[in-house]
Amino acid sequence: MQEASKLKWTGRALCLSALSMTITAAPALAGGFDVREQSALFQGMSFAGAAAGGTALSSMFWNPAAAGYVSDGITIDSSYSLIIPRAEVTVEAISGGTPINGDPSVDFGRDALVPASYAAYRFSDDLVLAISMNSQFGLTTKPDSFSWAGDVLGRTSKVFSINAAPTVAYRIAPGVQIGAGLQVQYLELKAFKAAGGIPGTPGNAVTTNLEGDDIGFGYTLGINLTPAAGTSIGLGFRSSIRHDVDGEFTAPGFNPSIAADIELPEKLTLGIRQDFAPGIRAHATVEWTNWSRLGVIPIQGLPPPAALDFQWEDGWYFALGGEYDYSEKLTLRTGFGYEISPIREPSQRLVQLPDNDRYWLSAGASYELGDFIGLLKDAKVDAAYTHIFVEEGDFSRHPSGGPAPVFTGSTDSAVDIISIGIRSKL
Repeated sequence: MQEASKLKWTGRALCLSALSMTITAAPALAGGFDVREQSALFQGMSFAGAAAGGTALSSMFWNPAAAGYVSDGITIDSSYSLIIPRAEVTVEAISGGTPINGDPSVDFGRDALVPASYAAYRFSDDLVLAISMNSQFGLTTKPDSFSWAGDVLGRTSKVFSINAAPTVAYRIAPGVQIGAGLQVQYLELKAFKAAGGIPGTPGNAVTTNLEGDDIGFGYTLGINLTPAAGTSIGLGFRSSIRHDVDGEFTAPGFNPSIAADIELPEKLTLGIRQDFAPGIRAHATVEWTNWSRLGVIPIQGLPPPAALDFQWEDGWYFALGGEYDYSEKLTLRTGFGYEISPIREPSQRLVQLPDNDRYWLSAGASYELGDFIGLLKDAKVDAAYTHIFVEEGDFSRHPSGGPAPVFTGSTDSAVDIISIGIRSKL
């Protein structure tokens, strides 16, 4: 009966996390519209060593085998990240000598809250059952003025996802854990933009709306090794997920059904954790994301050349971080990351997504609360702050309805992230 009660509370915690995901949307915080903010603990090290396991259950997002290191009973791990982005986009010229009217510069950034939750139950000495709920892909952008000169390139855009991953982790030998999971992902896309009218002149065009959704499936695989005391090496893989998005396009006098086949990228993450002295640990991460899957995606139901035009390249992420146990209850962290964006050319850079190579600088801490509110046992609270320095970029884009006119300009972005999380036993 006691275990059944604990399982009920675990289910309630995951349901609350899912509910919070339905009322918040995530901006793009990693390369492309990937959302890296899946753990308050690892954010404090710029996600260095995130796949290495052995520290927090949230490591299972990058490596399902990491769930195998939880202790007896039910373990929960939840975090919430407040994202404060700035994404300034400036139209500097329009081909054909078209004058720039309206506001040449706008800020597309919008604050958002990103939740992530995990739960695991040790079934036996070797077997652990776990589940995670995350928003792996997300984008919410909206210009602070609809009177801007590039409204035919984009107004409000939204990419929203919820990913549930039931997972199994198993110890096949001392120091060797393997893991696998099923991904079930809901994806919703929305895009508002202006059409018609005089290019570069806001307020004289109609607003169009494209939206659709789908549920897709994928898998996760991973292995975690502890070749020596104080050393942990994890390698995790999240598969691509194909979405057959169905929806509609809305414009005055024109409302067709539309469809698009989108395959979101797979991710491979290598994480290492090494103890150097009592209470001092170093972490490292190398991650590859196959963003080159996104080329030009035709929108069925609309006349050519209507398409989602990406043509991106693969993304890479590298991070180093460290932990120091200041006392029995307090652990301090810091980390640095460098990300190679999949968006490297002006023709690839969307005004709704002014991405470029970026640098992560993070600091964080954990504090042991002990038993908390009569329900949580061995509770620990995690907190982290990150500032992301995004390199300035240029864009050269044309409206999706045709090759002309071409809008050129520049982008200037930065992001601040504040996260808090709690880890405990039930």
